[in-house]
Amino acid sequence: MERRDLLIAPAGEAALILIVGIAGYLARQPLIFASLGPTAYELIETPHRRSARPYSIFIGHLVGIGVGYLALFLTGAWRLPAVTSGGVPFTRVWASVLAAGLTVLGTLLLRASQPAAIATSLLISTGIMQKPHDAAIIMVAVVLMIAAGEPLRKLRLKAQERRREREAAKHTESHS
Repeated sequence: MERRDLLIAPAGEAALILIVGIAGYLARQPLIFASLGPTAYELIETPHRRSARPYSIFIGHLVGIGVGYLALFLTGAWRLPAVTSGGVPFTRVWASVLAAGLTVLGTLLLRASQPAAIATSLLISTGIMQKPHDAAIIMVAVVLMIAAGEPLRKLRLKAQERRREREAAKHTESHS
């Protein structure tokens, strides 16, 4: 890791959250939620991974939403209180287990592996963001994250490739 990564990575990830946060503030919608943090991290820290690509981010979160709602339907947890510090309805536990497992299965089958998508499915299955309006909010935030993050991801990817090329050249020179 280079020194500048200690500045660039936190600044880039914070900037992505700031962009989505400002959009949410202006729209008066809760566009900041837990699964955006890991998404920002992947875009900036691991730009080479398939899970950092726009397709995986978009489809992964979409699967997370769909599976979260499916888990609520299959378990009947829809009408139960949300998981809070005051309690955890056991049916919500089953909905969350089902949502997590099916999210992984769905994203793997669609070649859209996206770890943050599990967090999205848990937001729904735990009842924190289970209203249909919440699904739209989630996807708007995800699209904003992709739009703001993809150019940064490409810059980070190029910087990492240049670093590898420099290291390879140094290694070649030292063995000559």
